[in-house]
Amino acid sequence: MTAGGSPRRSGGRLAAAALGAVAVVGAGLVAVSLMQQVGDPPQPALGSGTSSEAPEEAEPVAGSGDADPEGPVRTADPSGASDMTPSAAPTAPESSAEAERPMTASEPVALSIDAIDVQEDVFPIGLGTDGELLAPSGDRANLPAWYDGSPTPGETGPSVIEGHVTWGGRPSVFFDLGALAPGDRVSVLRADGSIAEFEVYDAARYPKDSFPTLEVYGRTEGPELRLITCGGDLDADGHHLDNTVVFARLVPS
Repeated sequence: MTAGGSPRRSGGRLAAAALGAVAVVGAGLVAVSLMQQVGDPPQPALGSGTSSEAPEEAEPVAGSGDADPEGPVRTADPSGASDMTPSAAPTAPESSAEAERPMTASEPVALSIDAIDVQEDVFPIGLGTDGELLAPSGDRANLPAWYDGSPTPGETGPSVIEGHVTWGGRPSVFFDLGALAPGDRVSVLRADGSIAEFEVYDAARYPKDSFPTLEVYGRTEGPELRLITCGGDLDADGHHLDNTVVFARLVPS
């Protein structure tokens, strides 16, 4: 064996190993790139935010070091709207059947929306120190959250459940929320074992700077449900400019 033979073979092995490593890394980068490619979520028609008291959006809430600017609306103390009559809320269509009677209070534990393939656990969420509605974060970032200052699903009034449209650059639980249309059903499993069944009657997108607080959180004649996420275009900082809101009413299950 010549003096230079071994280094050449060793160098060849090193080069082959390096090329293999580059190939693996390249494939990994492609996979990550593909996983992070998120198309536009479905967008309902743009509604008119009529509430002059709509507060500004709070800053994103940190969770396990991963705050997402594309999360749902966070309004300052939405519970303040509960005793006020909405000024221009979408009107639930009249039903030929007798209106569904309100259910007794029981917190939601799971949410099912067959039309957009959502079957997830639900957890309660409240207000932050500044009075803003917090958003799901950390280990529960991709779960829907029930605002615990609103009625439980099935009680009289608007029960509010929010969820992210994306999280960490990927579609989250309410990515397809804007695709819901009148007649679609939303089922909420409650802690007492009962199911509150809702029927969608409207969906709209509202600019965040004119979010219709009263229409979303204000008093209703019967049991209703509000599903909220982000929507619309992104601003220069990657924040969604709008919120998507789905309106539904309790129906016989």
